[in-house]
Amino acid sequence: MAIRWLDRNETVLLPAQVRKNTFKEYDMGYTVNQLLDECDRCIFCRDYDKRCKAGCPVNNDIPVFIDLVEKGKIVEAYKVLLKTNPFPAITGRVCPQERLCEGSCILTYDTVKQKKNKGLPVGIGAIERFIGDAIRLSGIEIDEEIKPDTGKKVAIIGAGPGGLTAAYYLRKEGHEVHVFDALPQIGGVMAYGIPPERLDREVLKWEEQRLRKMGIKFHLGVLVGKSVTLYDLYKEFDAIILATGSGRGKMMGIPGEELNGVYTAIEFLTRVNLLKAYEFPTAGTPVKLGKKTAVIGGGFTAVDCALNAVRLGVETHVVYRRTRETSSARDIEWDHLAEEGAILHWLTQPIEIIGDENGNVKGLKCIKMELVPDPNGGRPKPKPIEGSEHIIEVDSVIFAVGQDANPTAYEGVKEIQTNKWNNVDVDDHFRTSWKGVFAVGDLVNGGDTVVRAIAHGRKAAQYCHEYLTTGEWPENWEAHPKPWTL
Repeated sequence: MAIRWLDRNETVLLPAQVRKNTFKEYDMGYTVNQLLDECDRCIFCRDYDKRCKAGCPVNNDIPVFIDLVEKGKIVEAYKVLLKTNPFPAITGRVCPQERLCEGSCILTYDTVKQKKNKGLPVGIGAIERFIGDAIRLSGIEIDEEIKPDTGKKVAIIGAGPGGLTAAYYLRKEGHEVHVFDALPQIGGVMAYGIPPERLDREVLKWEEQRLRKMGIKFHLGVLVGKSVTLYDLYKEFDAIILATGSGRGKMMGIPGEELNGVYTAIEFLTRVNLLKAYEFPTAGTPVKLGKKTAVIGGGFTAVDCALNAVRLGVETHVVYRRTRETSSARDIEWDHLAEEGAILHWLTQPIEIIGDENGNVKGLKCIKMELVPDPNGGRPKPKPIEGSEHIIEVDSVIFAVGQDANPTAYEGVKEIQTNKWNNVDVDDHFRTSWKGVFAVGDLVNGGDTVVRAIAHGRKAAQYCHEYLTTGEWPENWEAHPKPWTL
């Protein structure tokens, strides 16, 4: 059979004019016929462990579950995924697959010979999502095969992707697991950061029910470091895993950031995604964007902010100092935003926020940029073009330029070593400098993808289980020099 290089099946989307007026999830996924046809495109490489599997941060056995789907064995395919990833319905939606597993598919790139091929990758993400949704919507109960109770108790601080993953695998080993989170619901960044139009909240609710059925205990609305201290938990539990993420928004340090109508991405997304600002005044917490807003940034968070702003009925400008090709967001999401009417300003650097006499935002002063080669051979650097200053008239500004760690849980805990960014130092087993305490996710690497946090959570659970079983801890602990590569 000829290799099907280019005839990739694309998922069904709501029309742009429909989706821009609703917070409903707009990517509807594969139909059954699309699913089976896309599975047929996989050529089942014998060395897939060097290709799609190696490109996946959690090392999913991708051709294995695709083969099972082709045979109609959805439950078995789901169980294969659970060995490495407990949340396929989530990662199938939010992973940047084109840079990970799909970017390593031989149809598009030969990772062994390191050369570009002529085709489009298999739609691995959409297949993974279908498997997760099929189990969720069918009502099929999956036997999680939990081992006998060990008598050991673990406290996990943070109910985001890294913390929930660690909880899942530790519970399967038979440990008593308690998850603490300051928010009133689970999900962490998946709840307050990723908008419902990209991640249906029914998925998160179903995952929470599944984890509770396993016997995982949740303590929501509890801010560790305030409501209860880490020292208190250390006395009560046999091990602790810190997974509090990066929950403090950043700004750029340009003039005008104190004006009314200036938000960090974290504040804006939390008000909309968690506090439902779009339902104000009946239920939500207001967010005042005016008629026009500017989102500063070129990553996933900037896209999420822009998606929400468009749905709030605001003329939305995205301002980024580099190009679309060098942005970190998914290429297809820029297409979606443009279809919905967002105005994209590439190679544009904000230099000042302009205010009126009442202290409200009235414009964003910018300068055009050009990319120049790095003399050291690194990434091209943006350079201002003299005389290109201009003002974009807006009523509000949202900074989506990164997040800082939230150290509330471990602030003042002298036993835990941190770096200059307040991220927790860990060794290559995710152990902190305090015996029995581990750390994972954005708290360690400063901010990355959901799937990377899941990879951390699974590995940390493995090492935590070993510690609970053996009691072994290195006498001369040393931080891993590059924890983001773990």
